[in-house]
Amino acid sequence: MKLHSNPFLSCAAAIALFAAVGQAAADDAAAKKLYLGVGSTSSEYWQEVIWGAEQVMGSVGGSVEVFSNDFDGQKSFQNISAILAPGCEGCIFTWFPDSPAFTKVFVERVEQAGGFISTLWNRPEEIHPWDTAAEAWVANLSFDGIDAGYQNGMALCEALGGQGEIVVLKGIPDNAPAKQREMGLAKVLEECPGMTVLDEQIGNWQQSEGQEITRAWLVRYGDRIKGVFAQNDGMAMGVVAALREKGLAGKIPVTGTDGSSDVLQLIKTGEILSTMRGSSQEHGAVAAALTYAVRVGELKLADLTEGQRDFFVRQTLVTKENVEDVLNTKPDPAAFTYEAIKADYWAASVGQIPPGVN
Repeated sequence: MKLHSNPFLSCAAAIALFAAVGQAAADDAAAKKLYLGVGSTSSEYWQEVIWGAEQVMGSVGGSVEVFSNDFDGQKSFQNISAILAPGCEGCIFTWFPDSPAFTKVFVERVEQAGGFISTLWNRPEEIHPWDTAAEAWVANLSFDGIDAGYQNGMALCEALGGQGEIVVLKGIPDNAPAKQREMGLAKVLEECPGMTVLDEQIGNWQQSEGQEITRAWLVRYGDRIKGVFAQNDGMAMGVVAALREKGLAGKIPVTGTDGSSDVLQLIKTGEILSTMRGSSQEHGAVAAALTYAVRVGELKLADLTEGQRDFFVRQTLVTKENVEDVLNTKPDPAAFTYEAIKADYWAASVGQIPPGVN
């Protein structure tokens, strides 16, 4: 029997094949480009988050596009809206919602677009990845701010011999880490009643504001200030700058949180007492790996527990006793590939974020 081909059918089949190939290529491209929203690219902490995400995506032949939102919720909203506006089916995001007031709208808009997102730090108390945009919001990753506030506060109490007035520099009030670090310090003040708060001001995580506020405190309170509790390293650096101007650096203990290299060096010199060092590279890498894994089908959201979708990442208190070890420990790029993290996505987790801390 002789078979005759239909040129019109052959043409239609070819068009369908090319369309399918084109769609597959587009899907692959969407899976391999991570949109990463950070607080500030000038921050060492955020640079380490970016590095971690880049290691993961680079290991699968992908890339990272970084958006610096400068701790401005409206700017963050504009940036994520611009990405989604042309259509973003299958796009993947790791995003810092600069204010928890924006978290819900971000994850819901990504869900509506057909994308996937993991968030860093700011989750409102009343929503979770499993009950809000549950098919798009992969996970929320943070650090335990209560533990950071408590351990830094106890270090300050011990440095003061359990007695003295301190001043407190706070971050952006509605940010989860600011609330948590305040809760941790409150616990210390109960256990160390001889240490009392002389004044507290909002420094918005910024070094310049920390410096200006400390200058004003030194004029107003003088030698009544026996210690400074700063909720992050940026503000702690501002404190040290103000203390240096008065020849007081190293004489008044100062705490921070983030574990930036500049602050670690100041711990060595005695100008800063302690900082809580979170594994910021892991913060970025694990969030990117989880989002990518769900996007390519290697993880199913329905199979994950609540503790696998909302958790704290490990951290370490750094003081003069262990600062050399921390400074000498460098991240191994081989440990930050997708395949390495895939072996145990939750190796860096220290447990589910408990109720009542956001």
